[in-house]
Amino acid sequence: MKFPPENFEILRQFLIQLRQGDIALDVGKKSLAALVQMVNDPDSVAVNNIVALAKITHVSPASITRLAKLLGYNGFNQFQQIFKQRSKIPNNYYSQKVKNLVKDKGRSKRSVFERQLKTTAENMQYSIDHLSEDALNRAVEILAWSNRIFVFGHKQSSSMANMMGYGLCLIRHNVQTLGQYEHGLALALGQLKRSDLVVIFSSSPYSNLSVDIASIARKRSCKLLVITDSLLSPLIDHATVSINIPTDGNYYTNSLSANCIFIEALLSLTAKELGDTAIVKLREHERLVTELNANS
Repeated sequence: MKFPPENFEILRQFLIQLRQGDIALDVGKKSLAALVQMVNDPDSVAVNNIVALAKITHVSPASITRLAKLLGYNGFNQFQQIFKQRSKIPNNYYSQKVKNLVKDKGRSKRSVFERQLKTTAENMQYSIDHLSEDALNRAVEILAWSNRIFVFGHKQSSSMANMMGYGLCLIRHNVQTLGQYEHGLALALGQLKRSDLVVIFSSSPYSNLSVDIASIARKRSCKLLVITDSLLSPLIDHATVSINIPTDGNYYTNSLSANCIFIEALLSLTAKELGDTAIVKLREHERLVTELNANS
Protein backbone atom coordinates (compact mmCIF):
# COMPACT_ATOMS: atom_id res chain seq x y z
CA MET A 1 0.00 0.00 0.00
CA LYS A 2 1.39 3.38 -1.06
CA PHE A 3 1.55 6.09 1.61
CA PRO A 4 -0.19 8.37 1.98
CA PRO A 5 -3.45 7.02 0.47
CA GLU A 6 -4.03 9.40 -2.43
CA ASN A 7 -7.83 9.45 -2.37
CA PHE A 8 -10.77 8.50 -0.16
CA GLU A 9 -11.38 5.17 -1.89
CA ILE A 10 -7.79 4.04 -1.34
CA LEU A 11 -7.95 5.24 2.28
CA ARG A 12 -11.12 3.21 2.81
CA GLN A 13 -9.52 0.11 1.29
CA PHE A 14 -6.47 0.69 3.49
CA LEU A 15 -8.72 0.76 6.57
CA ILE A 16 -10.41 -2.52 5.62
CA GLN A 17 -7.05 -4.22 5.11
CA LEU A 18 -5.78 -2.75 8.37
CA ARG A 19 -8.77 -4.12 10.31
CA GLN A 20 -8.36 -7.51 8.65
CA GLY A 21 -4.71 -7.67 9.70
CA ASP A 22 -3.38 -7.50 6.13
CA ILE A 23 -1.44 -4.32 6.93
CA ALA A 24 0.78 -3.92 10.00
CA LEU A 25 0.68 -0.36 11.34
CA ASP A 26 0.99 0.76 14.94
CA VAL A 27 -2.41 2.42 15.29
CA GLY A 28 -3.84 2.47 18.80
CA LYS A 29 -7.35 1.20 19.51
CA LYS A 30 -8.80 4.68 20.09
CA SER A 31 -7.17 6.10 16.96
CA LEU A 32 -8.36 3.12 14.89
CA ALA A 33 -11.90 3.53 16.22
CA ALA A 34 -11.71 7.24 15.34
CA LEU A 35 -10.51 6.45 11.81
CA VAL A 36 -13.38 3.97 11.36
CA GLN A 37 -15.84 6.65 12.48
CA MET A 38 -14.31 9.20 10.08
CA VAL A 39 -14.48 6.86 7.08
CA ASN A 40 -18.08 5.90 7.93
CA ASP A 41 -19.04 9.57 8.27
CA PRO A 42 -16.67 11.40 5.88
CA ASP A 43 -18.72 14.59 5.80
CA SER A 44 -17.91 15.18 9.48
CA VAL A 45 -14.22 15.28 8.57
CA ALA A 46 -14.76 17.43 5.49
CA VAL A 47 -16.72 20.20 7.24
CA ASN A 48 -15.23 20.36 10.75
CA ASN A 49 -11.99 21.77 12.06
CA ILE A 50 -9.66 19.53 14.02
CA VAL A 51 -10.98 20.63 17.44
CA ALA A 52 -14.62 19.92 16.51
CA LEU A 53 -13.64 16.62 14.88
CA ALA A 54 -11.76 15.60 18.03
CA LYS A 55 -14.95 16.02 20.06
CA ILE A 56 -16.95 13.99 17.54
CA THR A 57 -14.44 11.12 17.46
CA HIS A 58 -13.58 11.22 21.19
CA VAL A 59 -9.84 11.62 20.70
CA SER A 60 -7.57 14.63 21.13
CA PRO A 61 -6.59 16.96 18.28
CA ALA A 62 -3.00 15.81 18.82
CA SER A 63 -4.10 12.20 18.29
CA ILE A 64 -5.74 13.11 14.97
CA THR A 65 -2.56 14.88 13.85
CA ARG A 66 -0.43 11.85 14.85
CA LEU A 67 -2.83 9.55 12.99
CA ALA A 68 -2.64 11.71 9.84
CA LYS A 69 1.16 11.68 9.94
CA LEU A 70 1.23 7.93 10.62
CA LEU A 71 -0.74 7.50 7.40
CA GLY A 72 1.86 9.55 5.55
CA TYR A 73 0.13 12.95 5.38
CA ASN A 74 1.89 16.21 6.28
CA GLY A 75 -0.77 16.93 8.85
CA PHE A 76 -4.50 17.35 9.38
CA ASN A 77 -5.08 19.77 6.49
CA GLN A 78 -3.73 17.36 3.86
CA PHE A 79 -5.62 14.48 5.51
CA GLN A 80 -8.85 16.49 5.47
CA GLN A 81 -8.52 17.23 1.74
CA ILE A 82 -9.01 13.51 1.03
CA PHE A 83 -12.45 13.70 2.61
CA LYS A 84 -13.34 16.96 0.89
CA GLN A 85 -12.53 15.46 -2.51
CA ARG A 86 -14.22 12.08 -1.94
CA SER A 87 -17.18 12.83 -4.25
CA LYS A 88 -14.93 13.24 -7.29
CA ILE A 89 -15.33 10.05 -9.34
CA PRO A 90 -12.75 9.61 -12.11
CA ASN A 91 -14.42 10.96 -15.26
CA ASN A 92 -12.83 8.39 -17.56
CA TYR A 93 -14.19 5.27 -15.85
CA TYR A 94 -16.58 4.35 -18.67
CA SER A 95 -14.76 5.85 -21.63
CA GLN A 96 -11.66 3.86 -20.76
CA LYS A 97 -13.67 0.65 -21.06
CA VAL A 98 -14.84 1.63 -24.55
CA LYS A 99 -11.27 2.58 -25.41
CA ASN A 100 -10.20 -0.96 -24.51
CA LEU A 101 -12.97 -2.36 -26.72
CA VAL A 102 -11.93 -0.22 -29.65
CA LYS A 103 -8.32 -1.36 -29.32
CA ASP A 104 -9.43 -5.00 -29.59
CA LYS A 105 -10.28 -4.75 -33.30
CA GLY A 106 -9.21 -8.27 -34.24
CA ARG A 107 -11.91 -10.00 -32.21
CA SER A 108 -14.97 -11.27 -34.09
CA LYS A 109 -18.47 -10.21 -33.10
CA ARG A 110 -19.39 -13.76 -32.16
CA SER A 111 -16.37 -14.07 -29.90
CA VAL A 112 -17.49 -10.96 -28.00
CA PHE A 113 -20.74 -12.77 -27.13
CA GLU A 114 -18.82 -15.89 -26.15
CA ARG A 115 -16.42 -13.97 -23.96
CA GLN A 116 -19.26 -12.14 -22.21
CA LEU A 117 -21.02 -15.43 -21.51
CA LYS A 118 -17.80 -16.91 -20.13
CA THR A 119 -17.17 -13.90 -17.91
CA THR A 120 -20.73 -13.98 -16.56
CA ALA A 121 -20.34 -17.65 -15.66
CA GLU A 122 -17.04 -16.87 -13.93
CA ASN A 123 -18.60 -14.01 -11.97
CA MET A 124 -21.48 -16.21 -10.87
CA GLN A 125 -19.18 -19.08 -9.92
CA TYR A 126 -16.99 -16.76 -7.86
CA SER A 127 -20.06 -15.51 -5.99
CA ILE A 128 -21.26 -19.04 -5.22
CA ASP A 129 -17.80 -20.22 -4.15
CA HIS A 130 -17.39 -17.32 -1.73
CA LEU A 131 -20.93 -17.24 -0.33
CA SER A 132 -21.28 -18.99 3.01
CA GLU A 133 -24.33 -21.08 3.82
CA ASP A 134 -24.95 -18.91 6.89
CA ALA A 135 -24.98 -15.70 4.83
CA LEU A 136 -27.35 -17.22 2.26
CA ASN A 137 -29.70 -18.52 4.96
CA ARG A 138 -29.70 -15.13 6.69
CA ALA A 139 -30.37 -13.29 3.42
CA VAL A 140 -33.38 -15.49 2.63
CA GLU A 141 -34.67 -15.18 6.20
CA ILE A 142 -34.64 -11.38 6.29
CA LEU A 143 -36.11 -11.12 2.78
CA ALA A 144 -38.98 -13.38 3.81
CA TRP A 145 -39.77 -12.19 7.32
CA SER A 146 -38.71 -8.55 7.74
CA ASN A 147 -41.67 -6.29 8.48
CA ARG A 148 -41.04 -3.95 5.55
CA ILE A 149 -38.47 -3.95 2.76
CA PHE A 150 -36.99 -0.91 1.02
CA VAL A 151 -34.89 -1.63 -2.09
CA PHE A 152 -32.44 0.85 -3.60
CA GLY A 153 -29.96 1.00 -6.46
CA HIS A 154 -28.41 4.16 -7.90
CA LYS A 155 -28.11 4.80 -11.65
CA GLN A 156 -27.37 1.49 -13.42
CA SER A 157 -27.96 -0.48 -10.21
CA SER A 158 -31.54 0.82 -10.17
CA SER A 159 -32.37 -1.86 -12.75
CA MET A 160 -31.34 -4.53 -10.21
CA ALA A 161 -33.36 -2.82 -7.50
CA ASN A 162 -36.45 -2.76 -9.75
CA MET A 163 -36.00 -6.44 -10.56
CA MET A 164 -35.67 -7.37 -6.89
CA GLY A 165 -38.55 -5.12 -5.85
CA TYR A 166 -40.90 -6.50 -8.51
CA GLY A 167 -40.08 -10.09 -7.62
CA LEU A 168 -40.62 -9.50 -3.90
CA CYS A 169 -43.93 -7.69 -4.47
CA LEU A 170 -45.26 -10.82 -6.19
CA ILE A 171 -44.68 -13.02 -3.14
CA ARG A 172 -45.04 -10.74 -0.08
CA HIS A 173 -46.49 -7.46 1.14
CA ASN A 174 -44.77 -4.26 2.33
CA VAL A 175 -42.10 -3.88 -0.34
CA GLN A 176 -41.07 -0.48 -1.70
CA THR A 177 -38.49 0.36 -4.36
CA LEU A 178 -36.89 3.66 -3.44
CA GLY A 179 -36.65 6.40 -6.05
CA GLN A 180 -33.50 8.45 -6.60
CA TYR A 181 -34.89 11.88 -5.79
CA GLU A 182 -33.81 13.50 -2.54
CA HIS A 183 -37.21 14.48 -1.13
CA GLY A 184 -38.78 11.09 -1.83
CA LEU A 185 -35.78 9.31 -0.39
CA ALA A 186 -35.79 11.48 2.71
CA LEU A 187 -39.49 10.78 3.31
CA ALA A 188 -39.02 7.03 2.90
CA LEU A 189 -35.86 6.86 5.01
CA GLY A 190 -37.60 8.87 7.72
CA GLN A 191 -40.04 5.96 8.13
CA LEU A 192 -37.36 3.31 8.77
CA LYS A 193 -37.75 1.22 11.89
CA ARG A 194 -35.65 -1.48 13.55
CA SER A 195 -37.86 -4.26 12.11
CA ASP A 196 -37.34 -3.08 8.52
CA LEU A 197 -34.87 -4.30 5.89
CA VAL A 198 -33.01 -2.13 3.40
CA VAL A 199 -31.60 -3.87 0.31
CA ILE A 200 -28.92 -1.94 -1.60
CA PHE A 201 -27.25 -2.76 -4.90
CA SER A 202 -23.96 -0.99 -5.58
CA SER A 203 -20.88 -1.57 -7.73
CA SER A 204 -17.69 0.38 -8.38
CA PRO A 205 -17.49 3.34 -8.71
CA TYR A 206 -19.65 3.40 -5.58
CA SER A 207 -22.06 6.30 -5.35
CA ASN A 208 -21.94 8.51 -2.27
CA LEU A 209 -25.74 8.33 -2.18
CA SER A 210 -25.72 4.54 -1.75
CA VAL A 211 -23.13 4.75 1.02
CA ASP A 212 -25.11 7.47 2.77
CA ILE A 213 -28.33 5.43 2.64
CA ALA A 214 -26.50 2.41 4.07
CA SER A 215 -25.14 4.59 6.87
CA ILE A 216 -28.61 5.97 7.68
CA ALA A 217 -30.09 2.45 7.76
CA ARG A 218 -27.36 1.34 10.15
CA LYS A 219 -27.91 4.35 12.44
CA ARG A 220 -31.60 3.47 12.59
CA SER A 221 -30.72 -0.15 13.53
CA CYS A 222 -32.39 -1.57 10.41
CA LYS A 223 -31.24 -4.78 8.82
CA LEU A 224 -29.20 -4.16 5.67
CA LEU A 225 -28.67 -6.59 2.80
CA VAL A 226 -25.88 -5.35 0.53
CA ILE A 227 -25.33 -6.85 -2.92
CA THR A 228 -22.05 -5.46 -4.19
CA ASP A 229 -18.99 -6.40 -6.21
CA SER A 230 -16.04 -6.58 -3.81
CA LEU A 231 -14.94 -7.17 -0.24
CA LEU A 232 -13.53 -3.65 -0.44
CA SER A 233 -16.96 -2.11 -1.13
CA PRO A 234 -17.67 0.78 1.29
CA LEU A 235 -21.14 -0.61 1.97
CA ILE A 236 -19.94 -3.86 3.55
CA ASP A 237 -19.08 -2.29 6.90
CA HIS A 238 -22.73 -1.27 7.29
CA ALA A 239 -24.24 -4.61 6.21
CA THR A 240 -26.15 -7.20 8.21
CA VAL A 241 -25.50 -9.55 5.29
CA SER A 242 -23.36 -8.87 2.23
CA ILE A 243 -23.20 -10.78 -1.04
CA ASN A 244 -20.32 -10.14 -3.42
CA ILE A 245 -20.87 -10.61 -7.15
CA PRO A 246 -18.04 -9.46 -9.45
CA THR A 247 -19.08 -7.17 -12.30
CA ASP A 248 -16.14 -7.87 -14.62
CA GLY A 249 -16.96 -8.03 -18.31
CA ASN A 250 -16.57 -6.43 -21.72
CA TYR A 251 -19.53 -4.09 -21.37
CA TYR A 252 -18.47 -0.42 -21.12
CA THR A 253 -19.98 -0.18 -17.65
CA ASN A 254 -20.47 -2.82 -14.95
CA SER A 255 -21.67 -6.23 -16.13
CA LEU A 256 -24.76 -7.06 -14.08
CA SER A 257 -25.83 -10.25 -15.84
CA ALA A 258 -24.53 -12.40 -12.96
CA ASN A 259 -26.55 -10.19 -10.60
CA CYS A 260 -29.72 -11.04 -12.57
CA ILE A 261 -29.10 -14.77 -12.23
CA PHE A 262 -28.39 -14.41 -8.53
CA ILE A 263 -31.53 -12.30 -7.92
CA GLU A 264 -33.71 -14.93 -9.62
CA ALA A 265 -32.22 -17.69 -7.45
CA LEU A 266 -32.52 -15.61 -4.28
CA LEU A 267 -36.15 -14.74 -5.00
CA SER A 268 -36.95 -18.41 -5.66
CA LEU A 269 -35.40 -19.35 -2.29
CA THR A 270 -37.41 -16.58 -0.61
CA ALA A 271 -40.64 -17.86 -2.15
CA LYS A 272 -39.77 -21.33 -0.91
CA GLU A 273 -39.15 -19.92 2.58
CA LEU A 274 -42.50 -18.08 2.57
CA GLY A 275 -44.37 -21.20 1.44
CA ASP A 276 -48.15 -20.75 1.54
CA THR A 277 -47.77 -17.01 2.13
CA ALA A 278 -46.11 -16.66 -1.28
CA ILE A 279 -48.73 -18.85 -2.94
CA VAL A 280 -51.60 -16.80 -1.52
CA LYS A 281 -49.94 -13.54 -2.59
CA LEU A 282 -49.33 -14.84 -6.14
CA ARG A 283 -52.92 -16.07 -6.45
CA GLU A 284 -54.10 -12.61 -5.42
CA HIS A 285 -51.89 -11.13 -8.14
CA GLU A 286 -53.17 -13.60 -10.74
CA ARG A 287 -56.78 -12.79 -9.83
CA LEU A 288 -56.13 -9.05 -10.24
CA VAL A 289 -54.39 -9.59 -13.59
CA THR A 290 -57.40 -11.66 -14.79
CA GLU A 291 -59.82 -8.91 -13.74
CA LEU A 292 -57.77 -6.25 -15.52
CA ASN A 293 -57.62 -8.33 -18.69
CA ALA A 294 -61.35 -8.96 -18.55
CA ASN A 295 -62.01 -5.22 -18.41
CA SER A 296 -59.52 -4.18 -21.07
